[in-house]
Amino acid sequence: MSVDRVLDRLAQLQAIRRPWEAHWRDIARYVAPDMAYQELLSSIEIQNQPTSTAAVASIYDHTSLMAIDRLAAGEISLVMPSSSTWHTLKSNDPFAEDPEDAEKYWFDEVNRYFFRMRYNPKSGFTLASKAAVKGRAAFGTAVMYLEQALSPNIANPVAYRYVPLMENHLATNFEGVVDTNYRLFSRTARQCVERWGDRCSGKVKKAAEDAKKKETPVQILHAVEPRLEGERGNMPFASRYIEVDEKHQIGEGGYNGFPFIVFHWNREHQGPYAEGPVSLALSEIKSVNMLSKQEYIATQQWVNPPTAQRDDSANTPNLNPGAPNPGMLSEQGELLIKPIITQQRPDFARAVIEAKQNQLRESLYVNLWQILIQNPQMTATEAAIRAQEKGDLLGPSGLSLQEGLAWMVDREFGIIEDLGAFRPGNRLEPPESLQGQDIGVSFTGPLDKMRRMGEVVGMQRVLELGGMMAQMGKPEVLERFDMDEMLEIAQDIHGAPAKIFRPKEEAQATNENNAQAEQMQALIEMVKGGGEAAQAAGEGGAALSEALTGQ
Repeated sequence: MSVDRVLDRLAQLQAIRRPWEAHWRDIARYVAPDMAYQELLSSIEIQNQPTSTAAVASIYDHTSLMAIDRLAAGEISLVMPSSSTWHTLKSNDPFAEDPEDAEKYWFDEVNRYFFRMRYNPKSGFTLASKAAVKGRAAFGTAVMYLEQALSPNIANPVAYRYVPLMENHLATNFEGVVDTNYRLFSRTARQCVERWGDRCSGKVKKAAEDAKKKETPVQILHAVEPRLEGERGNMPFASRYIEVDEKHQIGEGGYNGFPFIVFHWNREHQGPYAEGPVSLALSEIKSVNMLSKQEYIATQQWVNPPTAQRDDSANTPNLNPGAPNPGMLSEQGELLIKPIITQQRPDFARAVIEAKQNQLRESLYVNLWQILIQNPQMTATEAAIRAQEKGDLLGPSGLSLQEGLAWMVDREFGIIEDLGAFRPGNRLEPPESLQGQDIGVSFTGPLDKMRRMGEVVGMQRVLELGGMMAQMGKPEVLERFDMDEMLEIAQDIHGAPAKIFRPKEEAQATNENNAQAEQMQALIEMVKGGGEAAQAAGEGGAALSEALTGQ
């Protein structure tokens, strides 16, 4: 595809996205001023100054700023907490048999490696994922970029980067899956030459050599889309880097998987962009901000009111504390200056604002985080029920976040596979039974455990009922319980590693050996008891004979 055709499609994608831009900037002003959603042409300047300073100066109520941070932190803690393992791996085949022990151990090994890889401080995952979760909550759409690290090694093979929403121009395929991104961003001439070298245009190379111009911004287009049939290259997704002003291509390549992970909040159509909870609450956020401004004005008028005085007053009054004001009393002892107090009611304004702030907290899910701490004295069963209720309330939001995370895991698998980590002889070589199988993800974060707490509560209640029936003369009901299966279910719900269980064959062999040992001990006790009984019988017979004969 020629450079002109790529730029023509960019213009079309820009036109499709344009109706969203004013809405995003409005949200950024009131909810996320630190995310720097400004014009791309000034992005270099934006990177070198505090982006939220000017925006925050016109915000009089910070409820929305704090609420969006609280919402993002809550989602991270419930779906993908850094302190725990929040997913496991499994076969994507819905009809596959239960995995064997060797398969479980391989899933656990790869899973642990993925988490070590992500939370390596050099990978960028923590910052990128936090920004993506916050951007998704604020704008409804967020984008994260995954690529092979520039210097990949076993500890840091993948680089994670958050991509500001205003840089992305997205498109979807027939099924509504995002498969195209024309990313428009800026780098300095020096940075471009560092990355692409002699492939840069003559203008950029000349600027990079000039000490006065090397920091000049250059607009770059990174176009990633499905490769057209018959197009040069063998990877499913084509990648091109283009200097927009010079219409000069500086890089070309491809990807085996789409490298941009797109997170949506509530996607009710097949378009590439979605709305978030802030979209519905934006008018309320603006009204609270306006009322807070009026409250500040009313409070100032109440605390430091304007004054009324006669126009023939000889001296300007001194309103400083303790200052003398000679001549400000009439001959009748009346003040010649008085405060102008109208109908200002800061207390009434505060009551209205607090009611609206509470509505905002409800709209942005902030009050939901208090469910489990409202009654710290609850029993374990009550806590499990409340946890399930909380999981049900937050479930739709968590599921849409997990959809993006599932695409992220697929992308990670693709990068690791391209680096040869699963080849024969490597530590992550899969068992022969998993060769060629599609591997997927099963989420086990706190939110998923909350949703499945009903199963744990159900097992507890059935066990309690079985125990009661056994005490009432029906001990055979306990034989109906499959304790091994209950352990498997509990391990799956709580996300415990499979290695806490010994292999079934080993456990079965141990049980058989224990049973044999118990049988042998019982036989020994029986023989020993029989000998002692015979000896006792002999001694008893002699005593009886003596009693009868009197000897």
